[in-house]
Amino acid sequence: MKKIVPGSAAALLCAATLLPVPAHAQSVLLGGQIKLGLDATTTGAGRAGSSTGRAYRETNNTSFFFPDSKEELNSQLKALYHLEWDFSADTGAQGAARAFYVGFDHADWGRLQLGRQSVYFSHHWFINDTHGAFDAAPNAANSLNVLGTINGAYFAGNFLNNTVRWEAPTYLGFSGIASYSFEAEQPGNGRNHTWYLGPTYTNRGLKIGYFHMERNSQGTLPAQAVGALDQTADRLAIGYTWQGLRFGAVVDRNRVHDRTANTTQDRYAFAIPVNYETGPHVFSMTYGQAFSMHLNGNTVNGTGARMLSLSYQYKMSRRTTLDLTLVELRNQAS
Repeated sequence: MKKIVPGSAAALLCAATLLPVPAHAQSVLLGGQIKLGLDATTTGAGRAGSSTGRAYRETNNTSFFFPDSKEELNSQLKALYHLEWDFSADTGAQGAARAFYVGFDHADWGRLQLGRQSVYFSHHWFINDTHGAFDAAPNAANSLNVLGTINGAYFAGNFLNNTVRWEAPTYLGFSGIASYSFEAEQPGNGRNHTWYLGPTYTNRGLKIGYFHMERNSQGTLPAQAVGALDQTADRLAIGYTWQGLRFGAVVDRNRVHDRTANTTQDRYAFAIPVNYETGPHVFSMTYGQAFSMHLNGNTVNGTGARMLSLSYQYKMSRRTTLDLTLVELRNQAS
């Protein structure tokens, strides 16, 4: 982790809209969400030799819109497409395309999608971590922010081009996701690809998931150019829901090999999210820690981080939510 954020807070208002438009055997869903927040961020306080700064700003937090369509081909098979763009609610600027795919959904065989799709994102959705999923904190420091990268760099999850994705149907509690991304594959550079596997198990309030990703020949992100970095990432997520209480644990391991410099970096991290929901109120807390990075097997001091996130959400309606978040993120001293 590179940034030092001893104390930061954010207030955010989220509104989502879903508008179904039926057309014979085809249904079209127009939807999206708007997330706009007010941030107060302090950096460097209390750290010897560091600069101290304070910033107040209005920030966009993952605002996007999409049309989504399904058409029934027979009693078990549907054709589908999804087109999703993000935009900045604070400036009005349209951002990059997020998810663009077509596919088929079969009642017995699951769902097959082809196009630009998400790979290896933080798994708040699986362990019911509403705090992380809301992503309301300053500097995108959501509840699992210490996971997925090494010292603030390298691939942690993105939308990848040329991705084939299969979502398995649920059978006796077992399900999962498998995907393969050709990315920017070029003649003579067949190593440039990503594959991802995520088996899951659900039994009432219990959820267990294992997520594995291998990304070869990656270049500088977000550009998907052929590069010299190979990355392997593994994540184990366990969650349990009891009435309005949801808690879990996520353990993450990342390893990056630079074939040009012949160096290897790896590190472990974990996070423990806890959420309690009662009526329109949701209270969330997450503690996360990234351990020191290892370079060619040797520990590099001053490369770990600890984070504590506290959040309160109020559901004003089915589609509008008010969120207040406080995050403290501390890097280790060198």
